[in-house]
Amino acid sequence: MNRRTLLYTAIATPVVLALGVKTAAMARHGPLSELLAQLQGLPADTLRSTGRWNVSEIFQHCTQSIRFSRVGYPLARSALFQNTAGAAALNVFSAAGEMHHPLDEAIPGAPALVSGLPNEAALAELTSELKQFMDWQGELAPHFAYGELSKSQYDTAHYLHLRNHLREVQPS
Repeated sequence: MNRRTLLYTAIATPVVLALGVKTAAMARHGPLSELLAQLQGLPADTLRSTGRWNVSEIFQHCTQSIRFSRVGYPLARSALFQNTAGAAALNVFSAAGEMHHPLDEAIPGAPALVSGLPNEAALAELTSELKQFMDWQGELAPHFAYGELSKSQYDTAHYLHLRNHLREVQPS
């Protein structure tokens, strides 16, 4: 192989891989309506958490994330982060069909979670916020880590985020 071919290959390979991940990510779309039905069927009073946050705190955190996509996040990472690491992370999560992040990490600047809020109240707030987001036709706020997202990208991000957190919610 000559030097020119090696150089072109070295440059083209990461670009092709990145485009492949981006294409796969954009093709994937989370079914929020199915997730809403699943949430509505949960017996909130009999659930327990396997993680550091209790069930109510998990529901409150997910509610905050969905609400902030409509009204704005309290704090944001830099534009550089959003357009590089943040965008890349969302593309990888979307292409893989699952998200992995610290499940006890609060949204930067978000109000504190209320540990004593009953599960039923937190779940009702989550399902209400999810319905509002699904019906939302207005502008969406930039995500604090991922930056500007389309409605479809937010659908996927919320779906993957909720599924990631719901892994810690179990029946008693």
